[in-house]
Amino acid sequence: LSQLFEASSCTYTYLLADLGTKDAIIIDPVLETVPRDLRLLRELGLTLRYAANTHCHADHVTGTGALRRSLGCLSAISWASGASADIHLREGDQLRFGAF
Repeated sequence: LSQLFEASSCTYTYLLADLGTKDAIIIDPVLETVPRDLRLLRELGLTLRYAANTHCHADHVTGTGALRRSLGCLSAISWASGASADIHLREGDQLRFGAF
């Protein structure tokens, strides 16, 4: 687990990974920090399976689309958000990566 920070919008991004399988998920990525996130994924040898948002972000532009275009991961957000994504989550849904 890595907690990452983007100072302009005071946004925390979380990178979770299964170090055994090298599968990963990123939560609440920020567009301006996509290069940092891509570099970190590459340095750690991780395969990004999902880029997920916990909510619609009014304070910054999400980096999910850029990560999806760069790496082919799936995007995810709550169905209630009304936002566009590959996966619309409902209560109790799970995003599985590696052994998690």
